[in-house]
Amino acid sequence: MDTNASDRLLRIAAVTKKATDVLGSRVAAEHWLATPAIGLDQCRPVDLLQRAEGLELVITLLARMDRGVYT
Repeated sequence: MDTNASDRLLRIAAVTKKATDVLGSRVAAEHWLATPAIGLDQCRPVDLLQRAEGLELVITLLARMDRGVYT
């Protein structure tokens, strides 16, 4: 596996863990990651994980969701 692929895999694993913690189950987290999100301009969270900027957007949204702040 090349460096980019392993880096992306680690990002997905970390975000999946955070999403699981926030949403309460791995199934809910995987569904959320694959579904367009209003807070991400209708982008799927998983699609944003390829770039550092997208990763930050997803993590920020999860942190806001965890605190009950959606806007």
